[in-house]
Amino acid sequence: MQDYPTTKSSLGSDWYKTTIAALLLICTSACSGTSGFDDSQCNMAPFFDHLPVNQEAIESVIVLGQFNPPGDVAPRPQTGLRLHPDTITPVYAPGDIVITEIERSTWLSSPNREGHSDYTIVFEIEGCRSITGNLEHMDFLIPELENELSGARCSSYSTESETIQSCQKSVNIRKTSGEILGQAGGFLGALDFDMYNRNHRNEFVNQGRLHDGFRHAICPQTLFAEPLRSVLLGKVGRGGVWRTAEPVCGTMEIDVAGTAQGLWVIDGRDVTLSGETHDLFFSLALDDILPHKYSVLVTAHEMFMIDGIGAAVIGFEMEQTGRINIKFSNIPNDGTIYCYIPATDSPMHHAIDNFSVFVAYNTDGKVTIERKNHYPGGSPCLTEDPENWAFTSISLKLMR
Repeated sequence: MQDYPTTKSSLGSDWYKTTIAALLLICTSACSGTSGFDDSQCNMAPFFDHLPVNQEAIESVIVLGQFNPPGDVAPRPQTGLRLHPDTITPVYAPGDIVITEIERSTWLSSPNREGHSDYTIVFEIEGCRSITGNLEHMDFLIPELENELSGARCSSYSTESETIQSCQKSVNIRKTSGEILGQAGGFLGALDFDMYNRNHRNEFVNQGRLHDGFRHAICPQTLFAEPLRSVLLGKVGRGGVWRTAEPVCGTMEIDVAGTAQGLWVIDGRDVTLSGETHDLFFSLALDDILPHKYSVLVTAHEMFMIDGIGAAVIGFEMEQTGRINIKFSNIPNDGTIYCYIPATDSPMHHAIDNFSVFVAYNTDGKVTIERKNHYPGGSPCLTEDPENWAFTSISLKLMR
């Protein structure tokens, strides 16, 4: 049901790429080898008038702010295009762009992709350098771009089960809208298409928990002229379920200040989200595809691992009032315990019938949370008097 299934062993590659994107976002003109900083055309949107792949190749568009644990326990600042199975498509410049970096990643050792290479193109919008983008997971580049990697700087890094060589080269190559850049499909069947705007800010209660990519990520659809914008908005979804809530392209802004809804971390662990700290984080949020219907708990903490699955998005059919499945932003900050029963018939979430979740929003602005194991159908939400609901010594305290 998730677009990019990951295991803990693959997190190094994902976090490496996300961190590189964040560093590129804050680069000065020296990073790309161009002179000056041209934002003269930033008021000329839309900037894109060509789809990055053939329209018939697109199965769905990945929502901005997707949850996909164990890596993406916070809203994912990357989006992209999932392609129909066995589809190969050219990758095009969506508008007039300046390519500033080319990257090739090669899996030197891996249980399932050894010897495979894929490519990333980093670009700016011609005349609006505040807006930058990445096209990732391309299978091939056109010879002109591939040849630029001659003399690239290369380094290797390892995860629990893989070793990856990454080679990057700073360039300054202009491409006009519709020019072919390479090819996608094949091995992964998807094309990441990430956009960032230095002049845009996604708000979080504690900005220090997240790097710049989270704060400046934007929806690519907003940069397209019609009818292409509507084409892409109409395909935002996962597993044949489509997002219709505004903004249709998705959102990074899950925090609601002064409520239990948002991004949390284990109390006392003053850390930034990374591949080493992701299991300390919790999102109590609205579902990324059906925010009007489901609340979700997203975490890779060991307390909430699911047998045979590991980390997953745990969905609850949302209620506005009462003590069961109440919307997280509606929990009063008086320490009262609320009970959550995972959805068992949701097309978006794994069916869970052997545990429920207690949540309380406290007067100190922190959240207490605990998993309650039980036999199928025996949730304390339904079998116990709410006055008897209680946390135990294994409960977790969370802070912003």
